Amino acid sequence: MELDLFNFIDRSIELLNNKYEFIAELERELENFFEMEFKDNDSFLAVNSRIKSANSLREKIIRNSLYMRYDDAAEMLRHMQDIIGLRIECRFTDDEVDIYRAIKDLFYIPVGNGYYRSPSHKHILLDMETAQPMIQKNGFGIYKIDGIIQKDDEKLNFELQIKSLVNVFWGEIDHKVLYKNYNYMLTEEFFRDIMHSIKDNLSMIDRQLRILYEHVNDMDSSAVKSNHRQLKSLLSKIIHDIFVGTIRKELGFVVDFNETSDIIVEYLDYKCQALLDYDEGENFIRLLNRINHIDQKGFKVAEGVEFDRRPTFTTAFTERVGKAVYAVMQREFGWNLFFKIIAEIEQSEPRIDFEEFFRYLESLLIETIKREVDSSGFTEEEYASVIDFILNCYASMVEKDPSMNHMISSYYGLSTHSISQVFRNIRSYEDFQNNKGRIERMLNY
Repeated sequence: MELDLFNFIDRSIELLNNKYEFIAELERELENFFEMEFKDNDSFLAVNSRIKSANSLREKIIRNSLYMRYDDAAEMLRHMQDIIGLRIECRFTDDEVDIYRAIKDLFYIPVGNGYYRSPSHKHILLDMETAQPMIQKNGFGIYKIDGIIQKDDEKLNFELQIKSLVNVFWGEIDHKVLYKNYNYMLTEEFFRDIMHSIKDNLSMIDRQLRILYEHVNDMDSSAVKSNHRQLKSLLSKIIHDIFVGTIRKELGFVVDFNETSDIIVEYLDYKCQALLDYDEGENFIRLLNRINHIDQKGFKVAEGVEFDRRPTFTTAFTERVGKAVYAVMQREFGWNLFFKIIAEIEQSEPRIDFEEFFRYLESLLIETIKREVDSSGFTEEEYASVIDFILNCYASMVEKDPSMNHMISSYYGLSTHSISQVFRNIRSYEDFQNNKGRIERMLNY
C-alpha cells in the first residue's frame, strides 16, 4: 500500500511539472484579468497568486487521502480545486464584503452548475451560488470562491480568496501554527485559545487602521503637512526597525541608516503620489502593505544589487549623476543598501527604481531652486538658465564624490550653505552672471 501511495504521488508531481508552463500561463491570465477589473476599486490593493508546489501537492494527497479517492493521478489533478491559488487583497476587513459584492456584480452571466462568467471574459468562471463567507475549521469566516479557467479545450480549477491586510497576516499564522503544526496536539485547546486571542487583537488593529485611514483622508488642510510628516516618520521607523536586525546579524554591528530610511520613504511617497496617483490614505496603506510583505530571510546585506541591464537616463543631470553613482555601486555600501531595501519593498527590478530615483532627485532639486531663488528679476529663459547652472554644479559635486553620505549632506538640508543663502544678493541675471564663480564655489563647498 505504501508503495502504491508513493507511486501515485510521483505520477501526480510529474504531471504537475509537465503542465507547469501551461498552468503558469493561466495564472498570469487570471492575475491580469482581476488586476484590470479591480484596479480602480477604492478597496482594492493587489492580486497575488501561486501555483501549488510539489511539496504542497504531496502533503495534500496524504493529508486528505486523495490516493484512496482517485485511481488516476490525472483525474485527481483535474478535480483539485486549488492548483492555482489567487488572492485579492484589500485594506480592511469591511472591504472584503465590498470586493465580494463587486465580484458578484461582475460575474452575473449563468453558465450552469452554480458557475457564472463576466461579459468581458467568457473563459473564467466562478461559483457564485455557494454561501460566502465560508466557515473554516477554526471557526472564522473566509471569502473563498471556486473557479474554473478554460483554454484550448482544457479546464483548470483555481481558488479565489478575498483577504484584508490583517487577515493575510492571520492566515499565515493560522496555516503554519494550526494547520501544519503536528507538535501541539496534546495542548490543542490551549493553542486554539491563544490563536483566538491573536485574532481578536488583529481585528482591533484592523479597526484602528481604518480609523487612521479615515482620519488621514478627512483631516483639514491646516493639519495635512503635520500629519503627512508623522506618517512618513512612522513608515521610516518601521523600515529601519525591520532591517536593522538583519544588518546587525549579518555584519556583526549596526550601521546608522536613519537618514537613508527617511530618504527611502520620501522617494516612495513621491512615487506613489506623482507616478501612481494615490491619495494620502491610499499611499500610507499601500506602503504599509508592501512593508508587511518583506522577506527578511531572503535579504542579504553583503550581496550587491544586480540590474537586468545598464540604466538609461533622459536628462543631462540624471545622466551625469546616475552614471557617477552606477560606477561606484559595486563598492559603495550605502547605495547598495539603499536600492536593495527599495527593491525589497517594491518587489520590482532594481534598475527601474535606480533610473526613477534620479529623476525624483532632479525634480526635488528644481523644486528647491524655485522655492529659494526669487524669479522676479529674471525672464523665463534667464531663470531656466539659472536652474541649469545649479543642476550642473550639483552634478559636478556628485561626480567628484558619488558616495551616499555625500548625497545626503548635499541634497537634504545638511550642507553649510543653502541655495537661498547663496543667491541672497542676486536680483537680476546680470548679478548672476557677475557672481557665477562665487556661486559655484559656495554650492560646491
